[in-house]
Amino acid sequence: MRRARIPIVAALLGLAGSLAATLALYRAAASALDRVQEERLRGAGMTASELLGGGTATQARLRSIMAANGLDGAYVVSPALEIVADATGPSGVRADLLRVDATRVRAALGGQITVDRAYEVGSLTVQTAYFPLRPRDGAPAAVLALEAGRTFAAARARLQHALALGLALACAGAVALFVVAARWSRAESRALEAASRAARGEATARMAAAVAHEIRNPLGIIRGAVELVRERSGAQLVARDRERLHDVLGEVERLRVLTEDFLDLSADRPLQTTPIDLGEVAAEAAHGNRTIHPELDVSIGISAPPVSADPGRLRQVFANLLANAAQAGARRVEIRGGSRGDHVGVIVADDGPGVPADLRERLFEPFVSGRSGGIGLGLAVSRRIVERHGGTLALVDEGAGAVFELRLPQQG
Repeated sequence: MRRARIPIVAALLGLAGSLAATLALYRAAASALDRVQEERLRGAGMTASELLGGGTATQARLRSIMAANGLDGAYVVSPALEIVADATGPSGVRADLLRVDATRVRAALGGQITVDRAYEVGSLTVQTAYFPLRPRDGAPAAVLALEAGRTFAAARARLQHALALGLALACAGAVALFVVAARWSRAESRALEAASRAARGEATARMAAAVAHEIRNPLGIIRGAVELVRERSGAQLVARDRERLHDVLGEVERLRVLTEDFLDLSADRPLQTTPIDLGEVAAEAAHGNRTIHPELDVSIGISAPPVSADPGRLRQVFANLLANAAQAGARRVEIRGGSRGDHVGVIVADDGPGVPADLRERLFEPFVSGRSGGIGLGLAVSRRIVERHGGTLALVDEGAGAVFELRLPQQG
């Protein structure tokens, strides 16, 4: 069973690996996009600060810097945190501290260039870069601030779409792999179960053959001795003693049938086929069953052409079905059938309690019985006999009791 679960575990590991790889690629791409934007801001700021350092920053010049570099904003901040010039807004006003980072402005006045995320507008993340503006051969007198975000918004959106697509493909691939793995696991489980049943069946066959051979000879001796006693002393025996001898012979017959079942289970004995009338064979089985189960009423109505079969083995099939019905508590069994296309179909239906739902799947397996103390060989042997004739034996849902359908091929 552990082997059967390996593909499922592999599918789960594959899903985890695919998700981890997709997320890692997304983080790497997002980081690369941030670095590209940072370098772009840094390059634009270095060039612009050189241009503006020796002259006056005007709104027109800042707008040209924005247009040339695809920026979202460009403005100049004084050491007093006033807007000296702004490409998109008024100048000479106090800087909005929600937009302007005073700490980074002071760092830029000290000569430090910084590029970092500043704020977000909806789903748009805006990066800002601060550059010192130095008059020629002088200390920084102002700070140039550049903003960028929209330039890479489309690229970020495509990256997020790629992430969603990658996750979807990873999940779809994992689901497909899981389905294949689950099917393989079920097939492997069935194969293991079949191998286990085959091994059990082989051991059972060997045991059955040994038991049958050990029982057959003593049964013959017991049967012969009882019949001899009945023949020689029948007139001297009281009715109760004659009944006892009859019971002994009935039990001997039951054991003989059980022995035959063991032999059929252990080996495929050759079939002695001949054209037979299924109605006559069923009647013979009913007559034999009457000795052991006189309380069971059997009605037979089979109208079908002869079939090529072993009469003794098919008689055993009918006998097993009748015995099962009687032992289950049935009082009446109907055997009916006829020609159905290329085969003959026979229904054996009783008025007993039926077959429990939990036994239906395993009903024809050896040693599976719904009765306390039942051996569970009759149906397994019966199906094997019928299948050796090229037919089928199955439980069908056609009544309140147990209903079996026997199919045999017609003579060609």
